[in-house]
Amino acid sequence: MTARKKDEPRMSAEDRLSIYGILKKNFSFDEDYPLANLGWCFVREGINKEDYGFLKLKAMLEEMVDFVSTSTKEIGGVSQSMFALHEFAPFEEKLAEEDESEDTQEGASGSEEKPEASEASSDAEKDNKQSFSEVIADEEKCKKETNTKSNSNKKIETRSEKEISAESSPENAKGDKEGKDSKKVSATKDENDSKDKNGIRSEKATNNKNESNNKKVAKEQKDTKEAKKTDEDAGSKGDRRSSVAALPSPAQGEIAPSRRLESSKGSSSKQKTRSSSKPASRSQAVSRASGDRPRRRVIPGKALERFGYLGTWPEFLRTLANLALDEPWDFCNQDIGEATRKYDILHNYIRYTFYRLTLEDKIGFSSDEDFAVFNTGLVDRHYEDIYACFEPSDPERPEEARYAWSFAGFCTAGTGRLGKRLVRELSPLPQPASYLERKEDLLFDLDREVVCDVHHIVVDNVHRLPVNFLRDELASSQECLGILAGIEDLTDGARGDRFEKLRIVIENDTRLFNRLSTSINAAIDVAKRQVRWNYKTAVPAYYPRTNSMNLLLPLILTDSPTPDVALVVELQKSGNYQGQTVVTMAQAYRDARLLCRPYIDWLSPASIIDAAEEEDEEE
Repeated sequence: MTARKKDEPRMSAEDRLSIYGILKKNFSFDEDYPLANLGWCFVREGINKEDYGFLKLKAMLEEMVDFVSTSTKEIGGVSQSMFALHEFAPFEEKLAEEDESEDTQEGASGSEEKPEASEASSDAEKDNKQSFSEVIADEEKCKKETNTKSNSNKKIETRSEKEISAESSPENAKGDKEGKDSKKVSATKDENDSKDKNGIRSEKATNNKNESNNKKVAKEQKDTKEAKKTDEDAGSKGDRRSSVAALPSPAQGEIAPSRRLESSKGSSSKQKTRSSSKPASRSQAVSRASGDRPRRRVIPGKALERFGYLGTWPEFLRTLANLALDEPWDFCNQDIGEATRKYDILHNYIRYTFYRLTLEDKIGFSSDEDFAVFNTGLVDRHYEDIYACFEPSDPERPEEARYAWSFAGFCTAGTGRLGKRLVRELSPLPQPASYLERKEDLLFDLDREVVCDVHHIVVDNVHRLPVNFLRDELASSQECLGILAGIEDLTDGARGDRFEKLRIVIENDTRLFNRLSTSINAAIDVAKRQVRWNYKTAVPAYYPRTNSMNLLLPLILTDSPTPDVALVVELQKSGNYQGQTVVTMAQAYRDARLLCRPYIDWLSPASIIDAAEEEDEEE
């Protein structure tokens, strides 16, 4: 099987500047951060390393050595890759110029409302504005655009002369009727001549105005030329490469190159282009320059499926479960066929583990990019790491044609064909995912305050609370009791409609809302006493959708001796714990298993009898 065709890595000065602006908004200068934080930032901002021809994030960072550095740090006995952002003077100057230009535009826009500001002055200010791409474009490109516009104008003028000549040609006048038409043409020609004279004068005035603006543009380009030269000399290989061309749309199931540097909630400063009166983000300007295309929504749980062809999930999971150290991979009531939710815990584990590895840039590739491997984080009976291996997909096989990679099998290092190839091709071997950045991620501090988003718990997530608990707490409301009557026997859609009605009632009835809030807070107090009795009661967990570490506390809301739901608390920089939400016991176990197998009696697959369907990842 032939090697994958490589894309030549490429990053322009514009790309690097745009990424610099985004990183500056998200990170402090000269401070070490886990590489996963950078990967998460790129996911949020729509930056895809593959759009630039890179398979590895670290290789992409080598193109930005003038403002990004990487290092290795030992955290909790595990080696982690770190990165740091550094201030880069040439880019700081360009960003300052862009911000100043934006402020000037906003001032010009506001002055239009003032009576003393003339429309001519406002138009002149708009004409003098330059988009980000024009500021850093080289002089040859500017000359080329000017020549193109000039040639276009000449063609228009030549065409107009030909049309007028054709209309006034004697050959068009034939016979008496044609003679009358000739008189009309003559009259029309005289009228057009008069208009053309006025048009010529208007065109001259416009040309003079454009010439003046061009001189100003040339002066600004001259001022920035020196800074640009410094950037290109000090920078990376990407400065010497051409801008990123638009990549072809990926086939379904393949990892999709997202729209490069697309604007999002955390995007960089806005700017104004000549073709629009509304500000556009710097990232949008880069997208337009490289070929704008729809951005594919990032779904963490689908990352592995889009990476390569896995065959069938049941076979993939069965093979891994048989090889790994024995542990329960199903909840106790999972007595259904393999084609549905068999190996439910393992299915969740391997998908989100792979996603975390992509954020940490821990997917291993051979030097010829013909072999890909990741560490599953699981071990066999001899405690040897288990690796998942991929080879280039076969385009002649329809099921593989739309993928770049195809699953080749699991292995341990040095054993079998794949294990020996792993040792031969990769050094160091791919490392497992790491999650812990501080000891506070493991231990709950009883001296810190827990502040809950009670509205989110009792209103937005009322469907996660036990029905018996809701019936007891809302017994004084006949409307609520009517909504909850027989709700367990309804289909998912009908049950969702009932809970939506219940949300409206609870939100509009202060008495009911307060009653639920009081019961939730009482359950939290009990959970804190349990942690005081046994510190292991607070279970660390990873939440993929926000790339955050949390602690899970058991909440007992009914007469049952086992918890009904788990409270998700996250340590804030202030020192307080934020109670984010409550999750079902099945969700709690899935999130906790990403770190390790929980050894605590309140969170065990054997005690979880309500393994509800996994909820929408967009939640």
